[in-house]
Amino acid sequence: MVWRENGWRELTCPACQTAGLMPKRIDANPPYKPRERYALYQCENCGSLHYPDVEVFEYESRRDADLARKFYLEVGAGLDAMIAPLAWAEMDSAGSFLEVGGGYGFSVDFASRGLGWTSANIDPSFLARTGARDLGHNHVAAYLSPDHEMADQSFDRVLSSEVIEHVKKPDAFLAALTAALSPDGVLLLTTPNAAVVKADAGLDALLPVITAGHHIVIYSKAGLEAALRRAGYNNVVVQENGPTLRAAASRSLFKVDFDAAADRSQLQAYLSDRLDALGRDHTLFAAFAVRLLKEYVHTAQWDRARDIRDRLSARWLKDYGFNLKLGDTLNTEFRVTNRGQRRHLRRFAANHPFSLSIALYYSARIDQHFGKIDDATCAFRATSRIANTLQIVFSTMYAACRETDEVSLRARLALAELTATTRPDGATSILLDVIGQMKGHLLDEWQRIACHTYASGALTGRFDSVSRLAPQVRGHLEAKRTARSGLTPVEGYAAGGMGESLTAKGENALAAPWYELAASAMPDIDEKEVFEGKAGKAKGQADPVERRLIDALNSTRPETAHEPARILGQLDPNDPQISPSIAFALGIYSLNIKPDPAIAAKWFARAAELSSNEDRVNAHFHLALAAMRLPHAQQSRILPDLIQQFENASVTDSDLRSRIDALVANYKKQLRKREATA
Repeated sequence: MVWRENGWRELTCPACQTAGLMPKRIDANPPYKPRERYALYQCENCGSLHYPDVEVFEYESRRDADLARKFYLEVGAGLDAMIAPLAWAEMDSAGSFLEVGGGYGFSVDFASRGLGWTSANIDPSFLARTGARDLGHNHVAAYLSPDHEMADQSFDRVLSSEVIEHVKKPDAFLAALTAALSPDGVLLLTTPNAAVVKADAGLDALLPVITAGHHIVIYSKAGLEAALRRAGYNNVVVQENGPTLRAAASRSLFKVDFDAAADRSQLQAYLSDRLDALGRDHTLFAAFAVRLLKEYVHTAQWDRARDIRDRLSARWLKDYGFNLKLGDTLNTEFRVTNRGQRRHLRRFAANHPFSLSIALYYSARIDQHFGKIDDATCAFRATSRIANTLQIVFSTMYAACRETDEVSLRARLALAELTATTRPDGATSILLDVIGQMKGHLLDEWQRIACHTYASGALTGRFDSVSRLAPQVRGHLEAKRTARSGLTPVEGYAAGGMGESLTAKGENALAAPWYELAASAMPDIDEKEVFEGKAGKAKGQADPVERRLIDALNSTRPETAHEPARILGQLDPNDPQISPSIAFALGIYSLNIKPDPAIAAKWFARAAELSSNEDRVNAHFHLALAAMRLPHAQQSRILPDLIQQFENASVTDSDLRSRIDALVANYKKQLRKREATA
């Protein structure tokens, strides 16, 4: 594909019928005819594009029909996308449905068996005839025309999905569709969207749309609407959905919801019934079983998912000789050769389901849910490894499976998440290996796991293990902060990890904002206060929990000290977060509010260790007060040394001096009494 934009030609737009000079946009060649080159022109009125020199592709070909059937059934058919249009314009009761160019016929089969509609598929292709033979639905092997017997204006819904772009003269095609539609019926269309054909678009986005040699007209939203209105529809709705246009049209008023989807329970029942009815065929078994496995996992029906996984595993052990549940034992090999490539392909297809990596991924999800982490890890590794082989196989067939690509990436992300806590360095390597392939929802998932991995390393002091992730995580968090978008808790922990890393380098001023950002993301009050405390210390301020404790001890409601004392009391006395004032406040709490002189003595001793000058004397004085409440054996180990220190201490605070003197006098008095008694 080459952008040309240097030629003009006198043409008529098939979409809006505007005639005049049109600029060339692209020269492209089809993959099956690498020496052919077709020019793609664009209508400057409606924006639609078309190849004026491409002829309609011959769709009745049977070449490699066995491989095409296996690929389509096991991985190629996007069942959700096929049946979604059945829900866009809802019917009050069961009705009649015609699909024009329905291919294998999954949507027609679902409409008749899952929804109870009277349904038919009109399609001349060999794949459509194969589908009718396999599934047993109503099929007509022909092209639809206005004078065909199917064009009797009797169908409530007529669907033509991804077909109109293959038609050279859309007006005749739309006339045939209209002839089949009842007066109050709704016509439903999907087709590639010309709006995505831009010079700055990536090749992955462009190829499914421009498809030289197959697609003839690539409609814009305005162009498709113009064609439908010209066909006699006065009620037309066209919606852009990324690379796809979705359209509904009728001669009567109707309601349409392009976001509507098939009822999941109906789809699951359909898949289960067809699996039981058609499962003797290896390929049909895989087609329905793997899709049902995915359905159960996506809807969190874990017991059913495990049952269908076990059934799938037993069947593949019988058919292919391998155990789906032992991922490490699965070995798939495929050699790309210059000679006998078709023979190698057929041998591989006879010994492997094309949906193997997809099934492995969902099997791993099941093991992960039920806590079998080692089994899940093996299955995730096998998913990615086998997907690489399958991608080579599909490439030699001039095919591609996006779902296989996606489960390979998802499996690697899952491995990173599973090892983030135990091996953050390994998880970091996995994440950086796949970052270039992340986009859309996968990029969101990558960011989440990257934050989790970074936090796991940085919050436990393993900074070197996750340092390579720091630029990506920092950029993500800064972007959310700039956009004033709230952080998730996982992102909050990552922000806390940024603070810890900077604190370890002595850059406290830079660490404080990261701690504050972490605190803002914490739903748990205890965790929020921990990060607020770290921010305060980085700024040289008191911990907010400490402030709450001290304020409560100085208030008329000392019972409010219970919660902050509980939070701080969970820390080890040697924890770096314990400051002299925290230790002293915990000692006061344990001495006066929730009396426990032994605990109070522990905290006063720690406060004395951390203090100097008169603050140390004051901490020792309170340690002595706590010791006076302990049994005699414990007093005798603590008080003599303290009394000696007090007698030699230089104290300028007269109040503290008088209190110490009173304590010393009281101690000596009690000592004399004990000696006299002895």
